[in-house]
Amino acid sequence: MVSQLIDQFGMDVMRFCRKLTFCSEDAQDLYQQTFLKLMELRVAIRKEENPRAFLFSIANGIWKNECRKLRRRARIAPSISISRMQEENEQIQDSAESQVLEQMQQEELRRAVERLEPKYKTPIILMYTFGMKVEEIAKIEHLPQATVKTRLRRARQKLKTEMEERGYGI
Repeated sequence: MVSQLIDQFGMDVMRFCRKLTFCSEDAQDLYQQTFLKLMELRVAIRKEENPRAFLFSIANGIWKNECRKLRRRARIAPSISISRMQEENEQIQDSAESQVLEQMQQEELRRAVERLEPKYKTPIILMYTFGMKVEEIAKIEHLPQATVKTRLRRARQKLKTEMEERGYGI
């Protein structure tokens, strides 16, 4: 059963993990932890109950727990992320000026999304990357639909304000 879910939804789960973590290594770890957790749970998943959303919910829960651990550790002993520094240093821009500006705007938007609080970041990623509806996001986040709508609105406003402050109009 798990192998069928991996075949059917593995790519989507991996994309979701990448969008949450913004790091390939962390995304792979989260992906593996998601399916290991699924095996630990030993639940029967029926197609009519949206298994994709269930897998996203597992990944999201694991990711939230990891974020809490990292925040706790950062308060105790702050550190610099080497992978993040490498990603920023490895950016190569060799296209026309308009493409470079577009790329810079997209990168700035990605960073702005990355800086959002997890409660705002996850709904934005689920809606705009995976095309999920508010109802599905509410199910994954275990929240009322109105709360998801509010968080999406606030996240968009925060992104708009930050992008305008940096000189990009959205």
